[in-house]
Amino acid sequence: VFVERVADAKDRKHVNTIGIRHVANSIRTHGMGIMNTTVNFAYQYLAKKFNIFSQFLYDDHIRSRLMNEVRFFHERHAELNNEYPIPRAEKLIKGMKRLGLSEDGHSFLDQFRRLIAELGNALGFVRMFVPVLGEVGEVSLEEAARREALSPECVEAAKNLDSVLQDLRENSAEGVDYFSVLVSVFSETLCSEQNAHLKEFYMILPALFLSHVEALMLAKDKLAKRGRDSMNASFTDDGLALGVAYLLK
Repeated sequence: VFVERVADAKDRKHVNTIGIRHVANSIRTHGMGIMNTTVNFAYQYLAKKFNIFSQFLYDDHIRSRLMNEVRFFHERHAELNNEYPIPRAEKLIKGMKRLGLSEDGHSFLDQFRRLIAELGNALGFVRMFVPVLGEVGEVSLEEAARREALSPECVEAAKNLDSVLQDLRENSAEGVDYFSVLVSVFSETLCSEQNAHLKEFYMILPALFLSHVEALMLAKDKLAKRGRDSMNASFTDDGLALGVAYLLK
C-alpha cells in the first residue's frame, strides 16, 4: 500500500492511498495495456532521478568526503574487522549539514535519502503489478453467468471470455521480469567510465541509513503533535531499502 505524505495533503483531512485492489480495478477498467504504460512511465521517472543521483555524487564537496572515507576504510579494514565505525558515519552526517540546509531544514544528505526512497517507491509500484495479476484473475465470468441463471449460450460466451482473458494474463506476465528490464536498461550506462564517480556510492550508505533511522523516529514523534510540525509526520517510509538494493544491483 502506498500512503500519501501528510505534507502533500495539508489542505485535506485525509490522505490518499493506493493498493493492490485499486490497481486491479484499474486493469479491469482499462485493460492490460496500462502495464506497459506504467513500465514506460517508471523508466522515464527513473531516468530523471538517476540524473540527479549522478549530479549529487559528482559534486566536489560530496565526492571529496566519500573518497576520504574510502581511503580510511581501505587502510584500516583489517583493524576494523571490515566494520565501518558508526562515529565516522555521524561525522559524515555533520559534515553534510555544514554544506547548507534547505528552506525546510533538510541537509543535502536528507534530500539524497529522499531521492533514493522515491526511486524505491517507483520500483515498488511496478512490483505491485505482479500480485495484481492474481487479483484480476479471481473473477470468473462463467460463474457469475451461472449465478444469474443466464442462458446456456451466455454461459458459454462467458466461459470463452474467461479463457481469452486468462491467455492475456499469462502472456502479459510470462517471462517478464520488470525489475530485470529496468536494471538492464540503466546498468550499462551507470557502469561506464563516464560514471566512474558512482563507484563510491556504497561508502555513503552507513551515514544514509543512520540518517534514515533518525528521520523515521522524528516523523513518528510528530504523529501525536498538531500544527506545523505535524505536516512532516509519518509512520512508514520503506522505499529507501528497495532503492538502495536497486542501485547496488
